[in-house]
Amino acid sequence: MKNTLKIDKLSKSFGKIKAVQNLDLEVIPGQVYGILGPNGSGKTTTLGMILDVVSPDSGNFQWFEGMPNIEARKQIGSILETPCFLPYLTAVKNLEIVAHIKKSNKDRIEDVLKQVGLYERRNDKFKTYSLGMKQRLSIGAALLSDPPVLILDEPTNGLDPQGIAEVRQLIVDIASQGKTILIASHLLDEVQKVCTHFCVLKQGVKIHEGAVSDTLGEINKVEVKSENNVALIKLLEKFEGTEKIENGGSSFNITLKAGFNAKHINEYCFSNGIILQKLNTHTNSLEKEFLKILKDHD
Repeated sequence: MKNTLKIDKLSKSFGKIKAVQNLDLEVIPGQVYGILGPNGSGKTTTLGMILDVVSPDSGNFQWFEGMPNIEARKQIGSILETPCFLPYLTAVKNLEIVAHIKKSNKDRIEDVLKQVGLYERRNDKFKTYSLGMKQRLSIGAALLSDPPVLILDEPTNGLDPQGIAEVRQLIVDIASQGKTILIASHLLDEVQKVCTHFCVLKQGVKIHEGAVSDTLGEINKVEVKSENNVALIKLLEKFEGTEKIENGGSSFNITLKAGFNAKHINEYCFSNGIILQKLNTHTNSLEKEFLKILKDHD
């Protein structure tokens, strides 16, 4: 499969501080790739280098199998810092200015505002927006040219819980359209909920890389129990979302196929006349795995 991005031995120092050291990275089309690490681990510096904002000391990177960087940048929407929207202008007027600067088609403004959930507030001034709305407008600005790649640096930083949920859902929705997304974050929960793949940086060095699902193991497992477990097991064997059934004594642990969850099992059992007495979702935590990864590289 062709690469969207390939990084080879990329390094950058600021005086005595080695921000990024010999970084190798590969992002495949359609991935939501998280660069995870504590503050100061080299995440933003890495994004700056692949966007030609920061000059690397050594190493190289390639976009789209060697496309010239000037052309590649036209295929990338990015937010490294919060864009400077004019507070006294509406969302529409601000995006018109962005479109003019980027030489993007203004005809996409209405569609973009609908995509980021701001269409109903399109004629309200930017200064009246919540922090979450402002961040969604920033993402909308990055989407104006309909780029196949989106780069986000700490997209939920500083937001309240509602704003975080809104931005995360927007990222998931954008990814479902087939776009490749690269996210730098220090939030474990964020990477676990939106990313398909991730790497961990520690003091500029990559210490782990892989698929989120592989790192967490079987995260799609549900424990179920009913008054009639014999009938329950026969029913679950016919359920299209069942990957594997394990007998846990008084209950069963069901590993589900991708796209299925506890809600689907509950609805399926209820519609077939079985009321579940127990329905527990078992999930592994990226936090535990992250701490283990850091400990292994002390």
